[in-house]
Amino acid sequence: MVKVEHENFSVKQIARSGQCFRLNEIETGVFEVIAYGKRLHIIQEKDNGPVALCCSRQEYETLWKRYFDLETNYRYYIDHIDPDDHFLSRAVQAGGGIRILRQELWETMVSFIISQNNSIPRIKKSIESLCVSCGIAHGELFEGRQWYEFPSPESLLDEEAMAPAKLGYRAKYIASLARNVVDGVVNLEDLAAMEPEEAGNYLKSIYGVGAKVAACIQLFALHQLDSFPIDTWIKQIITAEYNGKFPVEMYSGFAGVIQQYIFYYARKGQTDENLQGMQKNKTHCELCGKRLNGKWTIIKNRINGNELTICKECVEKFGF
Repeated sequence: MVKVEHENFSVKQIARSGQCFRLNEIETGVFEVIAYGKRLHIIQEKDNGPVALCCSRQEYETLWKRYFDLETNYRYYIDHIDPDDHFLSRAVQAGGGIRILRQELWETMVSFIISQNNSIPRIKKSIESLCVSCGIAHGELFEGRQWYEFPSPESLLDEEAMAPAKLGYRAKYIASLARNVVDGVVNLEDLAAMEPEEAGNYLKSIYGVGAKVAACIQLFALHQLDSFPIDTWIKQIITAEYNGKFPVEMYSGFAGVIQQYIFYYARKGQTDENLQGMQKNKTHCELCGKRLNGKWTIIKNRINGNELTICKECVEKFGF
């Protein structure tokens, strides 16, 4: 077991930040992550408190220290946030323990193809099912279950093999990517060595990879910290809090870290009343603005207790 203590390091916040889908809290203060063909259990009883990693010192030094980006000073990023940006200041207070994981490139590409038009709970379920169906099983049992490595490209060539994961139209994208990786058409080593602009263009040339998925891969696998993925959540925040234009240039070199603070804060429901009041007409969804023609639900803002009327699609997409 390795014990470490770092400022701005919350395993729980990272697990809930939407950047990784195989890092989960399995009981209060106990986390499990499966990455790079390894399984790790982590104990952290409170945010930004001491962390115990259940591995050898050698494994920690050669894998997990880099994976959790523990040699980077995130206080520097926080200290360079515009003090007049009150929304972002609150976001950092809520999620200042987030670090950008250095994830395996192949897994991240497949995971974010799966993430398209999907909610985080469903993404996690699909990925776990994919690993069980196509990944290598390990016989070690933890609370009565095996664990599975993420499938290799060779294991994902057949759409039928992926059927248990219920990936829908995404399966053809993954099978195509797997085939291209196996055949050398897509070279992951070359991609990992590319500069950000070249990497972004390369990724967007891949069947099934659009701008948002490409930006996520650049940020969470290539560690290109200027990548700033924009999804529906981020669009809503930019519209409500920044009059439609977020000052990305102000955070050159770490804009992706800022994106994670914003995304985490928004997903927790800790948004400003301005966002919550964007659509006062209760015949419309107060997140996407679409008319409520069918199922909908009401949730409460965690800050002020105000009720929000949300359409079924947003409930599924954002995991409410």
